[in-house]
Amino acid sequence: MKNQKKPLFHYAWVIMICGCCIVGINLGVIAYTIGNFYLPMSLELGVGVGDVAFYQTMQAFASALTFPTARKLMHKYGIRKVLTCATISAVLGFCALSQVQALWQVYLAAAVVGASIAFYGGVTVPLMINNWFKKNNGTIYGACLAMGAITGVFANPLISAIIGGNTWREGYLAIAAITAVVMLPVSIFLVRMRPEDMGMKPYGADDAAAEVKKDEPAAPAVKTGVPAEKAFKSVAFILTLICVPCFGVVFNATNHITTYASVIGIGAGVGATLTSVSLIGGTLGKLSFGRLSDVKGVRFAVTLAESCAILGLGMVIASTWVGSWLLFPAVFVFGYGASTTSLMGALIPRAVFGDRDYDKIMSYTSTAMSIGSGLLCPVYGYLYDFTGSYLPSFAYAVGMALICVTCANIAIIKGGRMMKEYN
Repeated sequence: MKNQKKPLFHYAWVIMICGCCIVGINLGVIAYTIGNFYLPMSLELGVGVGDVAFYQTMQAFASALTFPTARKLMHKYGIRKVLTCATISAVLGFCALSQVQALWQVYLAAAVVGASIAFYGGVTVPLMINNWFKKNNGTIYGACLAMGAITGVFANPLISAIIGGNTWREGYLAIAAITAVVMLPVSIFLVRMRPEDMGMKPYGADDAAAEVKKDEPAAPAVKTGVPAEKAFKSVAFILTLICVPCFGVVFNATNHITTYASVIGIGAGVGATLTSVSLIGGTLGKLSFGRLSDVKGVRFAVTLAESCAILGLGMVIASTWVGSWLLFPAVFVFGYGASTTSLMGALIPRAVFGDRDYDKIMSYTSTAMSIGSGLLCPVYGYLYDFTGSYLPSFAYAVGMALICVTCANIAIIKGGRMMKEYN
């Protein structure tokens, strides 16, 4: 009879599926397919690749401005209502992108999309996972992010084929349709922010209580970490704000693989395949680095991830002389490390400052991620426009990876010293 107290199924697994769907749309369908649009849009609108890529900056700025409001709105009105409205807004934004005739219209529609998908990214999924799962948050969140990469493996060649068979305008309509079909059922019927909303405990709470064998085991875990007001004044916080956007900048090189394949003469179709290979590597990376962060620590995981990204980029550059065949293993290795953008962006603030005010600190690092990557990602396109080669762009990515891993390591070391004062 005692075994019946522990149900065979916990709603936390539905929440994990919701997280997979949200990340799958936000990354796999929206973020990972964006590179397919750069060249055809620039040709039709008569502007440079960098000018088109700059719409990521407008999208990122809109997201950054929305992040603080997103958190408040979800607390006030509930995650289901807010995500439903955000989904409808995102669908309308992509429909608008399919109808643009001038660059300013692209930027305006991108801002609508950016404000909408702010509710998909940032703190939403990691906080939801943190609320519902008592242990192994990195592994669970890594699994959600892996689904984003898996979705991208299929979505990227699909969108590429739609654009190739029609125009880039139909590509945006396809993204709008996929977003609506997946996200509306999730936001209306399934998602919940915390187990208390359903009168439940987090998954693993009873096991954690049994291990600790104390009357109030949950209280210390919730309060562990550096207070937000102290964190915001620290060098570790500044280093974290520098580090987190670099993850996004490094990974953004993936969005230029299709264009790179076109300009070196191997074709956009091969480029889409290369992007899928990169995302397959990313799937393995998200799964393994989530687990590694739980077992070996975030510092070890981030160092290995960025090392793989640097190695992959070096192989991409070397393929210019060795041969284009090297691109396939190169993008796989690169994707394996670089696709940990969202994972590390969520794990590093916790590794540096702990759980005490994680959601407050995460809202700032999410804003930094959005603004920083929005400002720095278009550099890829502009470097190509100015030099006529993508090699400077890939060298730029290597530099960003080095900055990223350096700042992350120093921030975690300094944060560890700070946490000892409050634990």
